[in-house]
Amino acid sequence: MKHFSLNTLLCTIVVASIAIAPCESDDKLITQTCSKTPYPSQCVSYLKAVDASKDVRDVPGLGIIMAQVLVLKAQDPKDILFVLLGVGKRPDIQVQLKTCLESYSFIIKTAMPAAIDSFKIGKPRLAEDYANTAALVVSKCEKSFNGKSPITNENNVTHEIARILGAIAKQL
Repeated sequence: MKHFSLNTLLCTIVVASIAIAPCESDDKLITQTCSKTPYPSQCVSYLKAVDASKDVRDVPGLGIIMAQVLVLKAQDPKDILFVLLGVGKRPDIQVQLKTCLESYSFIIKTAMPAAIDSFKIGKPRLAEDYANTAALVVSKCEKSFNGKSPITNENNVTHEIARILGAIAKQL
């Protein structure tokens, strides 16, 4: 009976180590990649929040996921800007609101889809350029309000993710 228990125990350990090994390598890829970005802990959090990151085996795949995260996070400020423009209670800032809305539309509809395509076709420098452009237009949006926009927190998050994305692309 002891022999059976020992075999059962050994089989359990082998199966468990096989099941855990892919998770460790995924974590290692994410950790190594994110350690080379300006916001390592946030990078890890953003990537691990997406279930698909478990299946990614390379840096371009992580770049694609981060670009998708940027699209999702950029939707919130875009929605807020749309509502603020519709309300029209602050005519003194309508021009800035409209410019910021256009910037976020560009990020969501043009820059990030192009960045994703760039990763897919093996042109990470283009993805880096799109990420840097996204960070720049978000910064310009915030500066147009002298750093006190109605979406300062959202601008900061979007800028942070864009910088992380640019750093991921730069690793390739």
